[in-house]
Amino acid sequence: MEQDLQETADIQIVPNGADGDAFELANDIVTVSRLQVALRSRAKRLQAQLSDIAVKANTSAPEGLFELLQQTASLLLENSDFWTHVLAGSQTVDSREEGEALFNQYSLQERAKFSAETLTNVNGTLTQQPSPPARPGENPAYIVVTLLLGTADDQPLFKEIYSTSLLRDVLVDITLMRPRYLLVYELLWTPQDPADSLTESDLAHEYADLVPIA
Repeated sequence: MEQDLQETADIQIVPNGADGDAFELANDIVTVSRLQVALRSRAKRLQAQLSDIAVKANTSAPEGLFELLQQTASLLLENSDFWTHVLAGSQTVDSREEGEALFNQYSLQERAKFSAETLTNVNGTLTQQPSPPARPGENPAYIVVTLLLGTADDQPLFKEIYSTSLLRDVLVDITLMRPRYLLVYELLWTPQDPADSLTESDLAHEYADLVPIA
């Protein structure tokens, strides 16, 4: 399967600053987390909803960025009936430099799977591009949503996830996260256009690390 499979939507949350009131916020220890969820393509409203909150998000203000994170987690919870696969990992590192390097590594890995970024909203700058032409004869099967987080936590946010109940718990925890702990966040989803397709073979090739959940 060729690499130029899907367009993506990309929302990046930039650092919102540190608060020295607590040790976790003052030290250099950070946690980088990746949570990736595959859903059946029947959850087509999700794509439109993600696009809507992405366009409206005030990504130039910490409050708006955190609200976007909460909205994303809530939308995934609302679409739990369509969950099929998950990939979860959360790793604590000893410096912000290490954390930035790990975060960028994950971001590059995920974004390398896309042929175009059709929607970006970074630091309040919104950019939209036309979607690539649909591939005829291929039925849509999946939507994949990826959340990359860097937080001031001194412990991992979660362990590996193998069940819908664990995934639900993690997403609920994200909606309850302390806003000042969020350092960096990037949201990616594909396909962004409901008319496009992520097929069974696409998922197996590009997202081989995802595991089925029940």
